Amino acid sequence: MYLCDRDILELLPQLNISTDNQDFPFVPDEQIQPCSIDLRLSNVFWIPTRRATVDLRKSRLLEISPRRYWKKVVLEPGESMTVKPGRLLLGRIHEKFTMPPESAGKIEGRSSFARMGLMVHCTGDLINPGWRGHMPLQLVNLGPNPIKFFPYVPICQLKLVKLSGRPERLYGERELQSKYMDDDGGPSYWWRDKRIKHLQKSLGEIDVAIAVQNKVLDTIGFQEPEVLERFEKFVSKVPSGDFENAEAVLSSFAKSEDRRRSLDRLIKAILSGLFPLFLALSLGSLLQRPVGPWHIVFWGAAVISLPISFVGFRIELAGYLGKGELQRLAYELESRKEPQSCD
Repeated sequence: MYLCDRDILELLPQLNISTDNQDFPFVPDEQIQPCSIDLRLSNVFWIPTRRATVDLRKSRLLEISPRRYWKKVVLEPGESMTVKPGRLLLGRIHEKFTMPPESAGKIEGRSSFARMGLMVHCTGDLINPGWRGHMPLQLVNLGPNPIKFFPYVPICQLKLVKLSGRPERLYGERELQSKYMDDDGGPSYWWRDKRIKHLQKSLGEIDVAIAVQNKVLDTIGFQEPEVLERFEKFVSKVPSGDFENAEAVLSSFAKSEDRRRSLDRLIKAILSGLFPLFLALSLGSLLQRPVGPWHIVFWGAAVISLPISFVGFRIELAGYLGKGELQRLAYELESRKEPQSCD
């Protein structure tokens, strides 16, 4: 059964509701309804940056900067976010809270926004006892008109459901392998689901040890999507046993990146030098008399090579994770781990 306002007030200490912005605190007298709590939209959003197939058979490299296809946006006062018809925007609830051990929660959209064609969640409305964090919102516009959002709008409701008793295991306990404890409300971590991992094994997908994943993630940090995609292709060709040693995998990838950089530099030099080369040959041919077929060939090649050399000049040699970059990242990681002295 859903709890009424009187029971909700009694549970407030266990809900431990807090907000990051003290200008918009939780106000029980205003937000608690007869059988629900009005919750507000945060100023934090995630926008999809590209479209790519989500392959549920693969999980290994999604642990490396898993949200690289999403751009996090934090709105300043007065700014807004628009969702066009048929599009998805990830947001989160402004209030951070904890679900009491003998209650479950359900997030529901408000009628005022539903009548605009707005969905605030895509079936992910259940909150397990013991969960803690910012509840995510999957904002989908099913209406014909764009909808503009402003932070701190009361966009949804939290309903509390009384359980028959206290569960033997709460959300977040070790054996449950809960993925969203202290949730920031951001994009999915579907690949951390233990049932997905069992499915991957049955499909022949080999999982990387969590310790190795963490080591690689800590070392690489956030790189350009192109670098991470090359890393993903690289490790897909590495024998599974090599994943026992993160340093070996990273070192081997760094060597391939240095080779790529050298090749890219060579290609850039060749493309950039084509026009100057043929221009010099064309000018030199002027000294040869009479004018013959080679004059036409050199001048024609100079004209053709001009746009090619222009492309070569515009090639940017950036976005590599070679040996030098890897050493720098490792040094920065060790520096962060060193204890800070106190005077």
